[in-house]
Amino acid sequence: MRNHFTLWYTHGAILLFLALQNASCNPQTPPADFARRDFSTLPVRAKVHTDGDPDWLASGFGSLWVSVPKLNQIVRINPANNKVRARIQAGLEPCYGIGVGTTRLWVLNCKSQTLTRINPWKGRVDLSVPVNIAPHGEGSIAVTRSSVWFVSNEDGHSSTLVQMDLRGKVKSRINIGTESSVVTAAFGSIWITSSGEAKIYRVNPVSRKVIATISIAAMPRFTTAGEGSLWVLSQSDGSVARIDPTRNRVAATIQAHVPGTGGDIACGGGIIWVAAAGTPVTRIDPRRNRVIDQYGNYKGADAIRFGFGSAWVSDHGKGDLWRIDAAKM
Repeated sequence: MRNHFTLWYTHGAILLFLALQNASCNPQTPPADFARRDFSTLPVRAKVHTDGDPDWLASGFGSLWVSVPKLNQIVRINPANNKVRARIQAGLEPCYGIGVGTTRLWVLNCKSQTLTRINPWKGRVDLSVPVNIAPHGEGSIAVTRSSVWFVSNEDGHSSTLVQMDLRGKVKSRINIGTESSVVTAAFGSIWITSSGEAKIYRVNPVSRKVIATISIAAMPRFTTAGEGSLWVLSQSDGSVARIDPTRNRVAATIQAHVPGTGGDIACGGGIIWVAAAGTPVTRIDPRRNRVIDQYGNYKGADAIRFGFGSAWVSDHGKGDLWRIDAAKM
């Protein structure tokens, strides 16, 4: 995703230096060449104009959902005809992704400092509660069967994982690493990236205890779960780490070469999809832990999700949502 708060990255050079010093701690896949192509060669089957600045994406309730922060909207896309089905007014500046539960969508709003619950059938917000979150907006929210999980910023270091029930009541607060932001529910656990400590925290949602910490390349940020692993995009060197949840360790590190703030990662169709500023699509083969190909030369798009047989990319600059035909790549 786009960088909303650049001050968080002034320490990036130091973290990158530390990552290089500790590179030998993580197993590396052998260097390999891969096809580098222009973004214009992507098989885009449709472009859906959303207005504003489309960013975060989610798939659920038979639709593709995209946040449009400038309009304070969550836009619902019908994948059957690639048209806007509904526009839902959320809080001010929806950020930190879109959490998909069994009956509701959940969105954190950076400017209004609220958590909103959206009824997808009625197309409106039916709950809004105050929260304290960092304003940079580069993170995510996780939803389990009975709880919503996100990182709170009461201490000014974003080091508290909050568990909230589906009615908006806080159930627990758990200490985690500094400058945390991305929360993912997978493999019976809650996973949090700590950019400040270059670690992944694993929390047991029942005991509410940290059960593992995993060191990773500096400035880890976005995660996705699939193909039996947790995948982590690090902004320092643009690498993707594959974490084995059975052993709580890095099983492979894939050099995707997409460093920098922003970005996104998703899993679907047997592929790990990575987006970064200037490089909207990078495909990784999880069977070989290697990059297949990469599509670059476009700075306006860096949010990606897979759903309905397609890869979807948000084009912030032109207000479009790309639908890419994965079968034709």
